[in-house]
Amino acid sequence: MQKQFEGQNNLEDYFLEVEQVISNNVNPYDIKCPICLNVYLDPISCDSCMNHFCRKCYQKKQSTKCPLCNRLSETRKAFPLLRQLLSQLKMKCPHFNQGCQAIIDYDAYDKHIKQCDYSEEICGLMDGKLQCNVVKFKKDIQKHRIYECNYRQCECCHCHQFFSNFKLEMHELKCEEALINCPKCYIKIKIKDQSSHLLICDQNIEKCNYCSVEYSLQQLLIHQNECPLRPVCCVGCSQRFTFSIYYIHQTKCPKFPQTCQNCNQIIIREQFENHKFKDCLIYIKSQHDKEIQNLIQKQQQLEIELKKRDTIIKFSNRFKDPDIFLNLDKTFAFVKSTASKKKDRFVLFNNPISEQRKQWKFKCSQVISSWYAVGVTELSTLYSQKRYQSIGHGSYLVSSNGTMYNNHKDDQNSKESDFQINTNDIIVITIDLDADLLILTNTTQNLSLEIEADFGGVEYYGCACLRTAGDGIQIIQ
Repeated sequence: MQKQFEGQNNLEDYFLEVEQVISNNVNPYDIKCPICLNVYLDPISCDSCMNHFCRKCYQKKQSTKCPLCNRLSETRKAFPLLRQLLSQLKMKCPHFNQGCQAIIDYDAYDKHIKQCDYSEEICGLMDGKLQCNVVKFKKDIQKHRIYECNYRQCECCHCHQFFSNFKLEMHELKCEEALINCPKCYIKIKIKDQSSHLLICDQNIEKCNYCSVEYSLQQLLIHQNECPLRPVCCVGCSQRFTFSIYYIHQTKCPKFPQTCQNCNQIIIREQFENHKFKDCLIYIKSQHDKEIQNLIQKQQQLEIELKKRDTIIKFSNRFKDPDIFLNLDKTFAFVKSTASKKKDRFVLFNNPISEQRKQWKFKCSQVISSWYAVGVTELSTLYSQKRYQSIGHGSYLVSSNGTMYNNHKDDQNSKESDFQINTNDIIVITIDLDADLLILTNTTQNLSLEIEADFGGVEYYGCACLRTAGDGIQIIQ
């Protein structure tokens, strides 16, 4: 078998050499492909001259003509006699010289090649962009990868992280979890703890630069800030004193700064008695102005927050039919089961249409009545029965069966449309105040409907008209 690439096993492109055949009663010319001069692999025959070729050899040639009869012809399966002859062949493994002593049937040849222990494989273990290119027999490749390969992953005995074998030795020399001896007290410490250990090491003794008393390094850092002999410069008169005397001096120093309790100004002690009350008032006024500015900013932020809250849509507990029940957060409304009579039961959203409130999105959680409707309406529809056959009823609606209701357009009032509403449909209502349009979109059924409206002079509210017990609607923010 000839390999396509040196050091790789390409099991799809191989050749079966005639020398591998060990059957004595087979004429090599009967089983040899005239193109590659090797034993037929998946043979086909020319429909014109009846000669046989390997399927891949025939497909690889650039010409569409038969390489022997030079005619344009179709190919077909190999003759049964040839297929029977090939199936009786026995041959050596191509890795015979490497040690494989297997004698293989022709039909099992491909399976054996894929499983042969003496086929060569590249190790292929990687560390970043580096790769191990060592070639081993299949039977030895796993042992190499586990025990021999420099790219195999090994665990650091200190930090228990994994590194390639060739990096592990260098890592262990400087691993922060590795133990070393303290150079002063000789106890075992981790490399990462060496600096902090030296601060508390009992053998790490140094003298104070001011009083010459010996302390451990950690204690020395604390002591030097409190040492009575530490020199200190007065912040008022700039004279130098020891730390113990400085406490007494600062209570009497005429240049020492003090803070006025009224205006919070810093004034040196000798001028404090001359500090006039009007100076404090000036400072107090400036502080007062700052506080006013802060209050104005807080008021502006509060107004912005209130505007944001105004955009939150809920059902109105005040503007609804008594038979309609709302949940605690007022985002779900449905007709009580005790409501037996079918009638128009309106529930309105909490605020009227405005520049800040021009769109509602909701889910029709239960649609039982065919006259279940959504849209906008005036407050008057809550308190008086309306006749929807005539205009002037105060509403712009569409019902679940597609019937439209228009407050001022007689030709559009009670007009049928293709718009439908079913249980669990998601509906979006958008108000175009400039164009005086009510736009309804059923996102579930991919339906859209525009209703001409006249929003001038009257406040309209987004609404739902629920007629039958069990009809329900849920707001989606």
